[in-house]
Amino acid sequence: MSRTASVVAIVLAFTPCSVVRADHGKYLYIQTNDIREGQNAVLGFSRNDDGTVTPLAGNPFFTAGTGVNNDTHGKLGPNDNDTPLVISEDGKRLFTVNCHSNTIAVFDIAHDGSLKHVPGSPFPSKGIAPNSLSVSGHTLLVSNRNGDYHQREDLRGRSNASYCSFLIEDNGALKFVSKVEVKDDHKPTQVHFSQTNPGLAFGNDFQVDADFDGDGKRSFLAGKETSVKGQLHAFQIGHGSRIAKESRLELPETNKDYKYKGSAGVPSMPLGIWSHPKQPLLYVGFVTRNELGVFHFTKEGELHFRGSVPNSGQDICWALPNRAGTRLYTVNNLPRPELKQKAGTVTTYDISGDRAEKPVEIGVLEVPLPGGEFVNNRNFKQPDSTPFQCALDPDEKFFYVICQRINQTDENKGEEGNILHTFKLDDKGLLQVAHSRHLGKDGVNYRCRPQGVATVNR
Repeated sequence: MSRTASVVAIVLAFTPCSVVRADHGKYLYIQTNDIREGQNAVLGFSRNDDGTVTPLAGNPFFTAGTGVNNDTHGKLGPNDNDTPLVISEDGKRLFTVNCHSNTIAVFDIAHDGSLKHVPGSPFPSKGIAPNSLSVSGHTLLVSNRNGDYHQREDLRGRSNASYCSFLIEDNGALKFVSKVEVKDDHKPTQVHFSQTNPGLAFGNDFQVDADFDGDGKRSFLAGKETSVKGQLHAFQIGHGSRIAKESRLELPETNKDYKYKGSAGVPSMPLGIWSHPKQPLLYVGFVTRNELGVFHFTKEGELHFRGSVPNSGQDICWALPNRAGTRLYTVNNLPRPELKQKAGTVTTYDISGDRAEKPVEIGVLEVPLPGGEFVNNRNFKQPDSTPFQCALDPDEKFFYVICQRINQTDENKGEEGNILHTFKLDDKGLLQVAHSRHLGKDGVNYRCRPQGVATVNR
């Protein structure tokens, strides 16, 4: 060995392992959604090759805000959202919501995965109860649901829900640009940039006030009248990050004969949306129909319904395709008793080639079931813990799902249910259970419902 090579070998041998890992860090982040005043936080983890995760030494990274408290009895609405935590395209910044504080926290992500607030963070969301984010280039979009029943005057008419745009300045600070208000008590659940056209974005609204079981204390939230609503938006994102509404679309009745617990005429309400990575298609979960809807959109943002396909899960809520546009995964919040399911599920669709417009279900897998059961506000049994938001790792070897302890009433004496599940993808893009991590050990209070999951390689 030459003298130069020997010196290099010695330097490498005595270089701390943490420094080597820092240049090749694989991280995962979730939000605790802590309901204690000022205690909301982001938890960071290193992602390991076997699907397990290891907490970062700096946890928790406080967001300087408060999460949303939802101790209702399985109530649809306040916690139904997607992408409350997102990472910039270059992997250098993390954005997340403080739903009860009406703010957005912005962090720089260091090479070791640690987080540091950018100057001025957190920033006002310019609305009530921010719940979803989407980022493209120097633009951040936020949906303000106005669905926090601890801000009741706003919820019941003082304020409207909204979609807002912000310019991300060079130091990460957010500069408010524009707002589109959503009226008639519609409540946004998600905002999403088109993956094929950064000049377009989409939003979906979902509102339920329905006395399914005759107990108004459980079922009604925004008002005392029965209200079941859903619609989609297309937005143009113009110069200087300005957002403008291009179109609004009420969802089609995909099955006129559909009946839900004896109630006819339930509309096709949207909950999860995501665009195809290569084609001008938008996938929409019809949560009340157990169907996946497919819409084509023009470069101007006009949405055209292409049809829907069945989903073997109950309450299809979140959708996520892979980068190649060959597989689409949906997280379905509840089990289907008639299919002998015991827990919520993840469905895999083939969306390759011509199947992009008519996805074909090729697999369904139950999420590992923790905890007990309770009778929800729709008068049927459901697990105490159910799956919510999801993410793929950048290498698309693993699929992550956050489960929430959904029954936050005093009748639930168990403290488990807030869990991060890891699924391994095989060579066909199908899922296998790899690992489950109970988040109580990482400081997630059992009275909170953790939300949002995102991954990055640094």
